[in-house]
Order: sequence, then structure tokens, then C-alpha cells
Amino acid sequence: MIAVVTGSSGFIGARLVDALVWRGWTVRRLARAGTPLAEAAAEPARPPGAPAPLGTRETHVVDFTRPETLEASPALDDADVVFHLAGVTKGRGEDEFRAGNVAPTRALLDAITARVAAGARPPKRFVYVSSQAAAGPAPAAEQPVGEDDPPQPFEPYGRSKLEAEAVVREHAGGIPWTIVRPSAVYGPGDNDFLTLFRQAAHGVGVYPGSREARLSIVYVDDLVDALVRAGTLPAAAGRVYFVESEAVSWRDVYRAAAAAAHFPLRFELDVPAWVLGVAGRAGDVASRVLRRPTLVSSQKVTLGRPRWWLCDGTRARDELGVVSRVSLADGAKRTMRWYREKGWV
Repeated sequence: MIAVVTGSSGFIGARLVDALVWRGWTVRRLARAGTPLAEAAAEPARPPGAPAPLGTRETHVVDFTRPETLEASPALDDADVVFHLAGVTKGRGEDEFRAGNVAPTRALLDAITARVAAGARPPKRFVYVSSQAAAGPAPAAEQPVGEDDPPQPFEPYGRSKLEAEAVVREHAGGIPWTIVRPSAVYGPGDNDFLTLFRQAAHGVGVYPGSREARLSIVYVDDLVDALVRAGTLPAAAGRVYFVESEAVSWRDVYRAAAAAAHFPLRFELDVPAWVLGVAGRAGDVASRVLRRPTLVSSQKVTLGRPRWWLCDGTRARDELGVVSRVSLADGAKRTMRWYREKGWV
């Protein structure tokens, strides 16, 4: 099997590439010119004594702003599955999110359909990795959002992901597609939960808004397994799936991280909404000065404000056989161990 993967240098994409290679796939990573992946395209070194993977990985440099480079790329030759993960989670406004999430999706699909029109074999599946943010938060703790609920994104990132989903539905040119909306994803290599794990390792819990706010969460390897199933099972064609393992509170996450560090939570604080708003506006100013997105911004604060970021993964479990193998407690241990081995915590 041949897979094309965009966003393969990211947290989820890198894990997906490894999983596919160990399953025996040929994985072709699409890299933008000038990125670290494009500069260092060699196979990663194997630890001494480790078995060789069954598959192989390649790197192909393309320019998403120039569709002709995508059309001409040999990476798409006879590809069985295209996994499109490339995108942006931080931006300075609507235009940057659309440029980072919508435009590359359209360019990639346009290139594939142009190749097919010229006689190339189409991929068997196009998997677009969207986000729970495309659907918006749940109205209540007992009403997680489902795939058939009307999407209600309320900030630029979520709106851009929903628009990219529409591009997939409308411009796939007859290529079977599947859209996957992951819940909050954590695990080795993740940056978004890093600050939380650092705080918990010192017995500190600083909660954005309320420690009792709830979110759906999934360990990265469980998500990767769901992505492989979405790309290979016939039942997934033309379907949208939420992927989540369990619903937890922010306090549950901090406690699991603290337990993984063998350090009890000794100080906890719910940060008031007005303080978060001030921090977000300060981040916006810093972003304008630095001319790049910052970790804290009004958009990020807005995204974290809802009390119920909950989704229902029943469809993925019933139709694709998705199984949550890693509990929050076990996942926190694996993540903390990786952070410490890398010197991040």
C-alpha cells in the first residue's frame, strides 16, 4: 500500500507515518520547501538492535501555492490513500487560518483531480483530518456533539476547518473521501499539553476558567489507529467521524499528569475569564509586534472558553471498530516519560 501524508512533521502526522511504515506501507511525505523535513529527508536512525520496519518512507518537496508542483509530483503516482493533516492551529486572523487550512486542501484536491482527468489512477481514499472545533462545543455536559448535529464553529480556526471540510465534500472529483474530527489529542511529542504537564510535575494546577470544565480527549496512538481504519475500510467512504476516548475534566487531566510525575497537586487555581481575556489581548499585541502567531492569543482564549468541549465517538466505534486502548492514566504516564526522556519536563 502507498500512502501520501501531508503534515507529516507534525505531532499527529509523524506518529501516523511511523505507524504506516511499521505496517509495511510505502509512505510519501509531502514537505514544503525550506522546512526541516525537506532539509533532512533521510530515514530516522534506528536504535541498536531494533528490528527494521516493514515499509519505507520518502520525502517529496512541493509548493502548495503552486498547484503545478503538486500535479507533477511523483508522490501521487499510484497512491492508494492520501492523508491530509497539514494545516495551522495558530493564526493572526481569519485570512491566515483560511490560507493555512482551506487553500492547501483545495490545491491538493485540484492537483489530484487534474491528474485523474489526465488518465492517472485515482487514490482509493482521501482522508481529511479536521478538528472538533469545526463542529463547535457541546450545549451541555450530557449532550456531546454528534456528526449529524449542525456545525457551529464560533472562532476563525474552527470556521476554517469547516470550510476545508466543504472543499473536500465538493471538490473531491469522485474520489472517495473521509473526514475525521479528532477531539483534544495528547501524547509523546505534543506541545499543546506540555505546559499542563510541566505545571503538574511541580504540583500546580492552573485551570483556564474552571477545573470542572469537561472535554473529550484521545491518546495519539488511538487516533492514529482510527485514521488508518478511516483510510482503508469501505464503510468509511463519504462519512464524517469524531474520534475520542473519554470525557474528562481539566482537573482529571492535571491529576493524571501529576500522578505520572509521582507528585501530588498542592496548588490549584481557576483563572477568571477576565484575566484570560487580558492575556489573550496581550498575546495579540505580541503577535503583531513579532509578526507571527503566539501561543496565547484572543483566538486561543475564545477557543478555550466553552465549558463543554464534548463529542460523541459512537459512530467511529460502531462502523470502523475504533477502540480506545490507552486510558488517561496510562497515556499520561507514557507522555510524562517521553517528556522527561527528551528533557522537556
